[in-house]
Amino acid sequence: MKAATRVAAIEAMSARQRRSEWERVTAMRPPPAFGSGLLAHALAHHVQVHARGGLSRAEIRRLTGFGSSGRLEPAAGTILPGTWLSRTWHGEVHQVVVLDDSFEYRGRRYSSLSEIAREITGTRWSGPRFFGLKSPRLGRLKVSDGG
Repeated sequence: MKAATRVAAIEAMSARQRRSEWERVTAMRPPPAFGSGLLAHALAHHVQVHARGGLSRAEIRRLTGFGSSGRLEPAAGTILPGTWLSRTWHGEVHQVVVLDDSFEYRGRRYSSLSEIAREITGTRWSGPRFFGLKSPRLGRLKVSDGG
């Protein structure tokens, strides 16, 4: 059965049928917080993921961190869009805004932090290191890359 047909069938199910389908698919009872609408979304997601061959290894690795904190953390090294990075260099403050697929510095877009670090210093720097995202001190200070 095609994924679109399966999703349509899930949407047409009653709440009881969705709970039953969840138990069939996952071999577990649905979480108490999952109402009928959320179950429909979760089941449709399951159908769509399996229609494309399942989760990638990277997706599985990312999801394994889910649960201990109760929320999904960004992948290691990921800087969320909207984050502001700041670095003082030779007495001047330099601020960068993280965008979805690039970085903005002084009104221009750059594809990497290293390009911006080079613009500021005139030499080749690791951008993440220049902006303090990768530092030997982070571990000792019990600070994560995510802040």
